[in-house]
Amino acid sequence: MGYKGIFNGLLMAALAVAAVSCDEIGEDERLIPTDPADFQFTNKVVLLEEFTGHLCINCPDGAEVVHGLETWARGHVIPVSIHCGDFATANEGSSFAQDFTTDAGDAYYNEFEPDAFPAAMVDRSFDGNLVSINSNYDTWSTDVLERAIETSPVDLQLDVTRNDRNLSIDVTAEVNSAMGYGLSLQLWLVEDSIRGAQLSSSGIILDYVHNHVLRDAINGTWGEEIGVPVAGSTVARSYNYTIGEACKPENCRVVAFLYETASRGNVIQAARW
Repeated sequence: MGYKGIFNGLLMAALAVAAVSCDEIGEDERLIPTDPADFQFTNKVVLLEEFTGHLCINCPDGAEVVHGLETWARGHVIPVSIHCGDFATANEGSSFAQDFTTDAGDAYYNEFEPDAFPAAMVDRSFDGNLVSINSNYDTWSTDVLERAIETSPVDLQLDVTRNDRNLSIDVTAEVNSAMGYGLSLQLWLVEDSIRGAQLSSSGIILDYVHNHVLRDAINGTWGEEIGVPVAGSTVARSYNYTIGEACKPENCRVVAFLYETASRGNVIQAARW
């Protein structure tokens, strides 16, 4: 799917979202503009977790959709690629010798159980009582739009200073309104511009560029519980972290997000450095 297809998908998603809400808004307000110059972004930053692997032939197509959404959203969508499962197996002596898997990624794979690749969780939103996992990348834009039009009850600020491989990380959450449930703060290290083999529908791409790859869970697989935030309060945390030798520090970024502790779903806000 090229960019034209991606933006057509956004238009269809906008129409779908507007149709769901048609009883609540006026006739002249039903269309959600999909041109980023016109779309009225809120304070909400959407987390898109993509289950992927270098042995997955459809994953490059999913990655193109993710890239289009990230470009459209101008910082309001943060993608993270989680390499896990059989499609992420590293084979010594082959073109697929690089190991992009992580202990945290394996834990998320076992917790959320995607049944096909690529698959995406958008803000870990719910389908009934379960976190929704969508393996149809042609409809990921709909999932993103449904969350992008919301307003988050929290503003999340992430400040990072890097000295070679050493990171000093400060996270501040300004709570604008009460939520009534406990939250956890999660920090991840992700890496861009990793060149390596990727299977595709047209064969093996030997010099594929893997972006926003999950490399480590900085504060543990499920992060740190911060309790039930009170409206008007501020939650602040600081961390020191050393980037491992397998990563290039100049290509690394930090992702932070807040999610509902009990369900391990419902990401209410995200930020990226």
